[in-house]
Amino acid sequence: MSAGEKAFGVIKTVLTLKDQLDGLGRDLGDLNEGLARLAEAHGTLRDRVSRLEGVIEGVAMAAGRGVQPRTGE
Repeated sequence: MSAGEKAFGVIKTVLTLKDQLDGLGRDLGDLNEGLARLAEAHGTLRDRVSRLEGVIEGVAMAAGRGVQPRTGE
């Protein structure tokens, strides 16, 4: 194998690795966006559950039963 062929092989390998790294960068960006959406959805769900707990506690107090303390918190 000549020196030119070896150099061409090395350049080809480097360019292939660069393409793979670019693909990984895009994948990491996509994962980052997905994680941000998941965190936002988690916060929204937490807020909705808190509002529902408040409604349930309000109904229980209005009914004169009070609310039993929750365990595990």
